[in-house]
Parts: sequence; C-alpha cells; structure tokens
Amino acid sequence: MKRFLFVVAATVLLVGLSGAQAQSGQTKNDVTIPEFRQVLVDLGSYLDSRKGTHLTPQFEAASDEALSAIYPAVTNPRELQRVVTKLKHHSVRSRAQASSRAQASSNFSGAGPTPFDVTGPTCGAPTTIIENGGACTPAYPDPTDANWQAMAGALIGVNAFMAPETFDNVSSQGCTEDEETLLETLSAAFQGTVEAASNLCAALPPIASNVCFGINTAIATAGAVSFGLFSDCVEQDGLVNAAKIDAGFQNTATIYAALGSSSSATLVQDISNSTATLGGDISALDTHLTNVDNHVAGEFGALTLQLQADFTVLTNQLTALAGQLTQGTALLDAALKQVMKLQLEPDGLHQIVPAILTCTGTNCPNVLNKCPAAGCSWNNVGPLP
Repeated sequence: MKRFLFVVAATVLLVGLSGAQAQSGQTKNDVTIPEFRQVLVDLGSYLDSRKGTHLTPQFEAASDEALSAIYPAVTNPRELQRVVTKLKHHSVRSRAQASSRAQASSNFSGAGPTPFDVTGPTCGAPTTIIENGGACTPAYPDPTDANWQAMAGALIGVNAFMAPETFDNVSSQGCTEDEETLLETLSAAFQGTVEAASNLCAALPPIASNVCFGINTAIATAGAVSFGLFSDCVEQDGLVNAAKIDAGFQNTATIYAALGSSSSATLVQDISNSTATLGGDISALDTHLTNVDNHVAGEFGALTLQLQADFTVLTNQLTALAGQLTQGTALLDAALKQVMKLQLEPDGLHQIVPAILTCTGTNCPNVLNKCPAAGCSWNNVGPLP
C-alpha cells in the first residue's frame, strides 16, 4: 500500500514538474493551465446548451495534474482559446437576439420562402419561372419537417444563419462563412489533440491514466459534437445549393420551351426581317458616312487652296519689300559716299555729282571713283592751319 501511494505521489510530482517546466518555457502560442481549463469549461457550456451534453462539470472537476498531462497534446492552445472565445461571443449574441427572433416568429405571416410544389397546378406549368419571392420558389428544405428542424435548430442555436433565425427564414440559407469556419477549425484541432493525448495518458500509472483518459474522453466528445455541428452546416449548404441548381435547371428548360414554341418558318422570317432592317440601316449609315467624308474632303480642299493663295500673296509682298530694302540700302550708301567725298575735297573743289540727286538706288554712281588720280584725301588739301 505504501509503495502504491509512493508511485501515485511520484507521478503527481512528475506531472506537476513537467507542467511547471512547460509554463516556464512558454511560447506565444501557450496558455496557463487555469486558462486551458477555462477554455474547456467555456466550450463545454457552449455545447451543453446546444446538444444536451454534460461536459462542463467534467472539465470543471478535472485536476490540474490531468490537464497538465493532456496539455502538451494541444498543437496551438492560443488558437484554440481564440476560436472558443469567438464561439462564446456568438452564443451571447444569439441569446440577446432570442426574444427578437421569437417575436419575429410569432408575427410571421407565411410570406417567406416556401418549398417548390412540382405537382401543383401553377408551379408545375412549363411557363412558370422559379425564383425567390416569386409565385414558385426553389425547393428549399421544408420548414415544417421535424427531422430537418432537429438539425436546423442546433444551427440556429449557435447563430449559424443570418437573423432573423426562424425555421421559415433559414430554410433558404446556408451557414455563415464565419461560423462554419470556426466549427471546422475546432473539430480539426480536437481530433489531433485526442490522438496525441491518448498516448500521453497511456504512459501514466493506472490511477492517473484513468483520470487522464476521462478528461480526454470529454475532449473527444466535444470534438465529435463540434464536427457534428460542422457536418450539419455542410448538409444544410448542400440542400440549399441543390434547390437552387434544380431551380436553375427548371428555368432553363422553361426558357428553352418558350423559345421553341415558335415555328421554324416564323423564326426564319423574323431573322430575315431583322436582317433586312439591319441591312437597310447599315446602307443608310454607309451613305451618311460617305457624305460626311466628301464634305470633309471638300472643306480641306478649299482650305488648302485658300492657304496656297495667301502664301503666294505673302511671298510677293516679301519679295517687293526685299527689293525696296535693296534699293534703299544702295541709295543710302551712294549718298554717304557723296558726303564723304565733299568732306575730303578742298573747299574750292566741293561739288555734288548731279546723278546722286536723281538716282534711285542700285543705279546710283560711286562718286568716290571721280576723285583725282591721287585719290580724295586730306593730304591733298595743303597744309592745315
């Protein structure tokens, strides 16, 4: 007996030391054992209220030693805590909206989605289009079916649909992406945890092993229930999608039948008439475009001729101006030479060449050529005073 108690005490001590070492070397993904217990208790409360399980008392009664033995099997405790916390917030919001959903259900007048009646006199007609809000809606799950209500009720409890969440309104809805992702993540995390924890529990002495297996069984139940809710979401999504696909097929057949009701001759005549009308429109358009092209070409031609005439006039004016400048320059040059000659000649010999007074430019003489042989120079005027 003493030896047995010693073994149990040693086992508890080793588990406690391993837990302490794990906590001392915590990473950013780790949580403390009390936090781990709270995660399990919150999850148990969440599932107990939806699926009738009794997980909360088991997690609350679990010893720190048993939780420390199972904790290393959890791949990412911090992520598990985040998922459970988010599910818990969904639960709080679901309870807060319960009264409003109940009121909406009591006021429901039957105007919501109803199953597609393929045998009815109206919905069975080949000319009827199936659509949400129309006379005939897609064949969504029957909101009065007890088996479907059992599945959808659990999903309504976890706030998996868009509010208001009455059976009539959720029959045409799939689970929200957020809720479905959380349930899938939770079930996958617990599946790996249970498999790894089984090996850890088996390595413990009998009494500690039994306690460990008990907690692991509760975790396995939580994982199975989470996966069940996820499977229910997948099933509901499949039912809604199948109803929409079937409605799409029926509508395609209806449209095809409506198009095929006209005779081939009528259809050909319609096409011929449309082609003739289109051909006339195209011909008129071509004529209009041709007229526009001709008008634009004429305008450009007239503009080109006008520009050419203007450039000719301007060229002639520039040529005349150039001639005037040449003559004026030559006349000025001749006059300056005459002044120069008068300045160079002695007083008694001052004389203006008559041609300077009548010439017009280039025809003016160079009066400097009329200087004596020695040239016009101050040196020829004698001594200066």
